[in-house]
Amino acid sequence: GRTGWCGGAIYFATSKNATYTKATGPDSHKGAMLECQVDVGRVLHLNKRCYTGIQRMNQARLNQKGYDSVVFNPGDGDEHVIWNKTKVLSIKQVSLH
Repeated sequence: GRTGWCGGAIYFATSKNATYTKATGPDSHKGAMLECQVDVGRVLHLNKRCYTGIQRMNQARLNQKGYDSVVFNPGDGDEHVIWNKTKVLSIKQVSLH
């Protein structure tokens, strides 16, 4: 997507049920559910607004800090965030129900 707490990135919930409260942004669509294996690498833990202190995180800032991904909790459970699509190792479509 182009928007989100951490900007334009790929966001992952930690469970199937968690996706129902998370996939709500303008770039989100509820037409399919994907189960993905993701190489999160070295994870930076951020606050609920995905701020580093004065700025939102992005790939360049993440690289400068020596991290590969972000985890943050906007209030409804953890979200893992990556900017590099090659970190998605596998994708499988699963039932919505």
